[in-house]
Amino acid sequence: MKYLTTLEVAHQLGVSKQTLLNWLYADKVPEPPRNKKGYRLWSPSRVTLVRKLIQEGRLHKRTVVHREPSNRPELVNEYAREVNQFLRDGKVDCDAFLRELGRLNPEVGLRLQLRKPANSGSRGSKTA
Repeated sequence: MKYLTTLEVAHQLGVSKQTLLNWLYADKVPEPPRNKKGYRLWSPSRVTLVRKLIQEGRLHKRTVVHREPSNRPELVNEYAREVNQFLRDGKVDCDAFLRELGRLNPEVGLRLQLRKPANSGSRGSKTA
C-alpha cells in the first residue's frame, strides 16, 4: 500500500497543509500512524474518512468543528477500515491491540470483558 504525505493529502482535500495540521492538533481528525522517521502515514481509507468528515460539515476550511461526533454507519465503517488496515500493515496482534485499547479506554475495556466467554480459561479443552 502506498501512503501519502500530509501535503499530498491536503492537496487532495483542497485545503492547505496548515489547515490539515490544525485539524490534527485540535483532535478533529484522527492522528495517522507514523513511520520510524516520524512522518505521518496517510492511507487512502484515512483520506476518505477525512473527506467524509468535511462533507458532513464536521470540518470547515476556516473554523473547526460544527457538530457532535457521529456514529453514522458509513463513518464507523471508515474508522473500522482504517484500524483494520493499520493492524494488517503493522502486523499487529489483534488480541494485544484490543487489550491495550481496553486499558486506554475504560468503556471499551468494560465492553470487552462483557463479551468474553464464561469459560475462556478452558479454551481448546474438550470435555468427555
